[in-house]
Amino acid sequence: MNKSKLILKLAYLVGYLLFSGFSAYFTASSLSLNLLNGTNLWLVFVLVLVVAMLAGWCLTNVISELQKNVGASKVTFAFSLVGFFIFWTFSFVTNVHYFFVEKHGYSILTQELSSAKGYIEKNTTQSNKEIEDRKNIAIAAVSAAVHAKIDSFSNELDNTMNNRKGFGESCVIILNTTETILLQDSAIYGDKNEYVIFDDERDRGDIGITSRNRCKELHVKYASRMELQLKKKTDVIKNFYERQKNQNVELIDLTPTITELEEKHLPAVLKDGSVNAFYTYYNQQDGRVISKMPDGYRKECVVDSDGEIIKFNVYPSKRMFDTMSVWGDIFSVRIYGMTMFQLIIIALIFDIVSFILFY
Repeated sequence: MNKSKLILKLAYLVGYLLFSGFSAYFTASSLSLNLLNGTNLWLVFVLVLVVAMLAGWCLTNVISELQKNVGASKVTFAFSLVGFFIFWTFSFVTNVHYFFVEKHGYSILTQELSSAKGYIEKNTTQSNKEIEDRKNIAIAAVSAAVHAKIDSFSNELDNTMNNRKGFGESCVIILNTTETILLQDSAIYGDKNEYVIFDDERDRGDIGITSRNRCKELHVKYASRMELQLKKKTDVIKNFYERQKNQNVELIDLTPTITELEEKHLPAVLKDGSVNAFYTYYNQQDGRVISKMPDGYRKECVVDSDGEIIKFNVYPSKRMFDTMSVWGDIFSVRIYGMTMFQLIIIALIFDIVSFILFY
């Protein structure tokens, strides 16, 4: 082998090692984030570099079999082609994921933190007063409705006593309607109570009573039951709104943490700019803020239907570190405003050039 050919081969080797090394680093970084929590990067890098060489070897076998005029092996060709596509797809998919995190990681992290801060501000500014007002309005409304039914029940009993019509259908309808009033907004408050004022089995003996003294007893009996059931309902309403107040207190407690992340840690992440820095910082942001946000915040970030994600108003930082989730979002067009086409082209260039140089 003459000197010029040797130099050319060495140049190809250096070029291959350069491009395949970068590609292996991108893949190793992606795998490290997915499977190893950002650790053991260089161990994964060595393993991935071996995989890259296997892909190049498979491609070389494919081309060699195609160039043979005689004695080409279909089995070798088929196995090499399948092996090449498996190894190459593995490299390509993880490389695109790495580029996605590298390019958009910082903006995703900052947007998520900003959205959490905005949610807290929106839901706590004068919120406790508003919660108290809503609680009082809700209690006043249900109390007025029930007391109106108590008055109607009293009037009906007076009519029964005066005309000796007996405790009958009209009284029972009033009591059943009161039960309906107490039950009608149970879903809003997560109310699991049953509101039973007149029970067909327990209270059937009251039907038809006309005695004035007994009617007075019935008034006390059922008015007391309505008041008791009303108290159960108002307790549910109070607990519901107190929970909202408590949630606000917990949210407000997150504000100093968010300020610390914005002023101290995010500038350092931006200065570093590496995927590893994004991942290390993400663990802080998620553990100290995002994981403590209520379900209402998550519903604002992710729009779904029957458990299927429709779109992201705020892309979750946790999701961007998962290769298959990112690719699923690419195929389903759930990633908006992010330059994916360029990232795919760059990943293709690295792999194609490295395979050409290997061959």
